[in-house]
Amino acid sequence: MKPVYCLFLLLLLQGCAGTRHSYTGLVERGDGVSVLRLHTGDVVELLAIGNGFPGWWGYYPGVISSSPEIASIHCEKARSAIPFREPGIVFGGEVCRLTAHNAGRSTLYFGNRFALSKDSYAEKVDAIVVAE
Repeated sequence: MKPVYCLFLLLLLQGCAGTRHSYTGLVERGDGVSVLRLHTGDVVELLAIGNGFPGWWGYYPGVISSSPEIASIHCEKARSAIPFREPGIVFGGEVCRLTAHNAGRSTLYFGNRFALSKDSYAEKVDAIVVAE
């Protein structure tokens, strides 16, 4: 009986809401500026958002680009087959990826998707795209 109870508890824990900020390992920080360097055609994961219990309560992580013609962001519904990894097996969620289109500079704004703008954000990262 105890193994079944533990398995059920582990299954419930996989349904907790959470976010994986995948971009943080790619960012170069220095002099108060965060920079993400890419080549044209690169596609990188920025956020993995797990929908689950108890929910987001008015705050849902998001990201926007100041210049979508240089670097655009696309979010799609997803599930992870890996236990305890966002976006989760049970409730699923979203994965947001950045695609580098043209050489140039774009600013990425991270924050609450419902109130996210160039004036209202939690973190700002400059994405610099160079031609191959």
